[in-house]
Amino acid sequence: MTQSNVDIQEFCASPAPEDRRRIITWVRVAVVGALLVWIFWSPLCNVANRWNTDANWSHGWLVPLFSLYFLHTRRETIGRTPAKTSYVGLVALILSLGAYMFFFAVMPFGYLQLLSLVGVIFSIALFLAGWAMLRVVWLPILFLCFANPIPDQYYVQLTMPLRMLSTRVSAMLLSLIPDIELEVQGVVIDYLYRGYPGALDVEEACAGMRLIMAFVTLGVAMAYLGNRPTWQRICMVAACVPIAMFCNIVRVTATGALTVYGYGELAQGTAHELLGLAMLPLAFGLFALTGYLLKHLFIEEEPDGAEDTPPARESA
Repeated sequence: MTQSNVDIQEFCASPAPEDRRRIITWVRVAVVGALLVWIFWSPLCNVANRWNTDANWSHGWLVPLFSLYFLHTRRETIGRTPAKTSYVGLVALILSLGAYMFFFAVMPFGYLQLLSLVGVIFSIALFLAGWAMLRVVWLPILFLCFANPIPDQYYVQLTMPLRMLSTRVSAMLLSLIPDIELEVQGVVIDYLYRGYPGALDVEEACAGMRLIMAFVTLGVAMAYLGNRPTWQRICMVAACVPIAMFCNIVRVTATGALTVYGYGELAQGTAHELLGLAMLPLAFGLFALTGYLLKHLFIEEEPDGAEDTPPARESA
């Protein structure tokens, strides 16, 4: 038999079991994904429109991409984890679909519709792959919650205390400007600068911590991607709100200073939006600095005798 005939037979032969299993897995993922898009088409269209029209949630487009990247970084662990069907996941899937139908047809509530979508994905992973796989992929799935816009009334209630604190701190910084008098009333800073009165509405100027969810999303992503102990990940997630507040204080103070010195046009419109976007690189740098300090200032000691193990192994 010639070499060419052997090559043709190898090409026409059935794929290896591992390749066949990989193909079947991707087919299952494609079918399940298509079904989810079909079932949740209406809320998905609504949330996509919200991402396009509301700057508070424009980061929503990146959240699914981050989730896919998280899964990509764990692909070797996922490949080594045995998949085992769990019927607890089937029960959770039925409950999640029932919750979606209730919040879609009986009591329409878009936020809970999308939360039920996350529950459905969570349940499918448990049903088809089991608990061992769920321990690997649970965070990339739950990370999708950051793309779900919180209703405005609850979002304002959550951010109002932070907004008021940012207003007071910004007023303290603005009081360092010579010849200025300030008075804070809620989220409004009234000022008198060299005989010219004015007011800075922090609620309108910064939309009430509008980027706080983007900062939290960024912080959780950086904590997950870094190869660090669990306690350091928790510290980085806990630093999300302080970093968001610091960036908001910087933005409000800069906006107030521009307004006081007569450059109010730079504190509005496109220039103001660019100032807000500039806070994201600042937050990224602060998160990176936090991770660096946690990694280099707190060094975990190795157990006694750990250094003697390699020579002992060599001598053995």
